[in-house]
Amino acid sequence: MDNYTEQLVASKPGIKEKSIFTGAILLTAFGVFSVLFINFSTGAILIILGGIAIYFAKNNMDFEYEYIFTNGDFEVARIVAKSNRKNVCEIHEGDIKRILPYDSEKFQNELDINADMTVRDFSSGDKEKTSDCFAFIKNNNGKDMAVILELNDKNKEYIKSIYKNKLEK
Repeated sequence: MDNYTEQLVASKPGIKEKSIFTGAILLTAFGVFSVLFINFSTGAILIILGGIAIYFAKNNMDFEYEYIFTNGDFEVARIVAKSNRKNVCEIHEGDIKRILPYDSEKFQNELDINADMTVRDFSSGDKEKTSDCFAFIKNNNGKDMAVILELNDKNKEYIKSIYKNKLEK
């Protein structure tokens, strides 16, 4: 029988998503200004492009992560606007070196030791929930990588049972 669990984590938009959305709004505003004071046809094109950019930027701000754990392996998918699903990370049990609480001193020491470590954050981004986040440290082509996941109680129990030798407190 397979050990299987899954979880959805709604994520807050980051600086990148907010910047793209703001840029789309500014493009549209410049288009309106252009229609009124510079050139009607150029302004109309900018308004149309800005409207399209706002639509896609707004959809890109509405996303969540889905974690699927199966027999020690896990994958993370990003779901945009509740319809577009894309796998963004897949890790096999044997690739995981250590699992550390995200807000722990051990993880901070790991970041200090490995200054060039890649950190991929698939959490909600909520600063009040960092106690629910764990860093899965793995070797990625000779360079360490930390994958940050925000786990619910069920998945915390799962990692305690499956990864008991790699989980550090």
